[in-house]
Amino acid sequence: MSDKLLKGFEKFFTEEYDSSDSVMQKLVEEGQHPEYFIISCIDSRANPGTIFRPAPGTFFAFKAMGAIVRPYKKGTALAASLQFALEYMKVPKLILLGHTQCGAIQALAEGNDDPEIASFLEEAKKGLKRAQEQTNGEETVNDALLREAEKQIVLQSMENLKSYPPVAKALEENRLEIRGWVFDMSAGEIQEYHKDTKKFEAITNCKPTQQGKCCA
Repeated sequence: MSDKLLKGFEKFFTEEYDSSDSVMQKLVEEGQHPEYFIISCIDSRANPGTIFRPAPGTFFAFKAMGAIVRPYKKGTALAASLQFALEYMKVPKLILLGHTQCGAIQALAEGNDDPEIASFLEEAKKGLKRAQEQTNGEETVNDALLREAEKQIVLQSMENLKSYPPVAKALEENRLEIRGWVFDMSAGEIQEYHKDTKKFEAITNCKPTQQGKCCA
C-alpha cells in the first residue's frame, strides 16, 4: 500500500469533502462542466494537476509521452476522449502542454531503439527536423536543439489535433480555442505560442521571494 498516495488523499478529502463548501459534493450532485481539455506529458514533474493547483472539475486530462499528438485515427483513446469532451461537454479551451527537460523528446533526438517507444515517437520526427533547421542544421543532441524540439513538437501536435473531427467541427463553429504551452521547469514559467511573433513567450510573471517561493 502506498502511504504517500493515501496521505495525499486524506488531505484532498479534508479540503474537498469535509468542509461546509464541499466542491466535490457539488460536482457529484450537479455534474461536471470542465473549462479546459489539457493534453500533457506523462512526466511526473509536469502534471497539470500539480503545477496549476486546480479545483476539482476544472479540466479533462489526457497524457501521452512528450504530449505528442499523432494524426487522427478512429477508435483511439484520444479520439474518443476529444469526442466526449468537445461534442458532448462542449469544452471551450484545448491546451497542448509540453515542458522542458522532456525525456521523450530527448529519446527521440537520441534515436531511442526500444520498438514500443520508438514507434510512438516516430510521428514527432517532423518536429525534430524543424528544430534542427531552426538551430542551423544542428544534429548533435544539445540543450539548444532539445529546447527548440520541445517547442516544435508542441506546434506539430497542435496541427495534428485539427485532423480530429470533433476538433475541426468545434473550430468551424467558433467554439474552441487551441493554445500551445510549454512549462519551463528551470525558469518556473509557462510560455505560450503567439502566432503574430511566431515565438513562445512567457505568460506568467512569478519571481522568487527571499524564501525561494514563487509569487504572483
